[in-house]
This record gives sequence, structure tokens and C-alpha cells, in this order.
Amino acid sequence: MGIKSTAFGRVVLTDADAKKFKNQVTYGKPKKEAASGVSIGLKLSRELQSKGAITFSLNEMA
Repeated sequence: MGIKSTAFGRVVLTDADAKKFKNQVTYGKPKKEAASGVSIGLKLSRELQSKGAITFSLNEMA
């Protein structure tokens, strides 16, 4: 993989990886799990903004 990063957060991609990343961002489709995570995150963010705190429970994975 051609990714290099620094302590200051800069990431540099090689030419091939940069093209692949650009195509993935432009044409890629999110997985259902990613869309679900964004939905849950937005709900928690709105709850935090309105109430000043969030409430959640942990589920045991089977």
C-alpha cells in the first residue's frame, strides 16, 4: 500500500492509490453497515445537541 502519514495528520498516496481512492469516492457505493452507522451517528449527534448528553446501550454480538 502506498500510504504515508506524519504525526501532524498529513497523508500522501502514491499515484495508483490516489487514482483508486478518487474513483472509489466518486463512483463507490457505501455498504449497508456504513449507511447504518452514519444514521446512528446522526441520531446521537442530534440528541447531544438538544439534550447536552447522549444515552446508548451496548448489545452483545452473537
